[in-house]
Amino acid sequence: MGWLAMTWRHGDQGTRLGAIIRKMDLVSPELLQPLVTVVATLGKLGTIPGDISLGGDMGSLRARLLTFSSGVRRAMVHPDGDATLLRRALGASKEQPSAPTAITDSWQKAVTAVKDIWAELQEDAACLKNACGTVAAAKVTTEATKGHLVEAVTREDKAHKGLIAAARVMPLSSEVAQVTEVVAAHDARVAEAREGLQAATKATEEVAAAVVAAVAAKERGQHAAVAHGLLEQLVAACMGAYNYYSHVEHCLQDIKAMVGVTTGGDGPDVPKATQGDVGLPKELAEIVVVAEALWDASARLAQEHLLGTLRGVRNLLATSSVTEATKVTQRCREATNALPGLLPPGLC
Repeated sequence: MGWLAMTWRHGDQGTRLGAIIRKMDLVSPELLQPLVTVVATLGKLGTIPGDISLGGDMGSLRARLLTFSSGVRRAMVHPDGDATLLRRALGASKEQPSAPTAITDSWQKAVTAVKDIWAELQEDAACLKNACGTVAAAKVTTEATKGHLVEAVTREDKAHKGLIAAARVMPLSSEVAQVTEVVAAHDARVAEAREGLQAATKATEEVAAAVVAAVAAKERGQHAAVAHGLLEQLVAACMGAYNYYSHVEHCLQDIKAMVGVTTGGDGPDVPKATQGDVGLPKELAEIVVVAEALWDASARLAQEHLLGTLRGVRNLLATSSVTEATKVTQRCREATNALPGLLPPGLC
């Protein structure tokens, strides 16, 4: 019995091969698109004017998106899980019988870690989407309008004219008693007019503040509605990224199910007619190629395009720079155009 054996039964051979073929069909540039969409959507969120307070202890949208972008970076770095280790391990000599299982387990751990990060990011995006939906649906608490402000200014102007009229010097009689009485009445009218002007001025300021608050609240609701729509796209993109790495994980699970490492002669023999590259059975070699291609393609996409663009997104979230927004859009377009070249010829 050789060092490598497959879990090969006549009853499941066709089913297993069919699953492999379906996985080969699923290797396409479109699978990588959600990773680009996540970064592109964050860039669009960064172009929304101002900031949106999400209420409670959630803070502001921009602050939360900066934290979110750090999570995206963690998911894209790929610190572990070198795909070439899998092929080398599966093609190892019989002196290393535990290599395939050990390397496959290690690589699957790395893939699962990345997949789990995307699951968390999807939940975070959904939470932000719901919060923005709440802000967008909130009613403006003040009824103040620009018409109210015009009325307040008109009243203040009238009060100002009243003060001027009250302060006008009145002709005085030569009799002291009459002079005293006229002056007292004049001073009373001036004091009353001054108080009226002060009250009118204060009312104008309050109405102006209410109008500004109403306009700001309306704009905040409009911006939150835009953010809500973009965050829906972000949730879907995170789900797509999660599905991508789930697909890689399923490939590894199939590889583990197909590989049996033995040191004796108890396991089934590898069918000689199915031997492929590096001494692997053909069907096993094919699914290894799929797993390697998917993992390497996402790593290259991140390193060559998305991680640098993500730095631009963080700058955009911090500065709202129009120039930075244009750069992010262009880089995401370039990343999308590069997707077909990230997968080996013949797989897509």
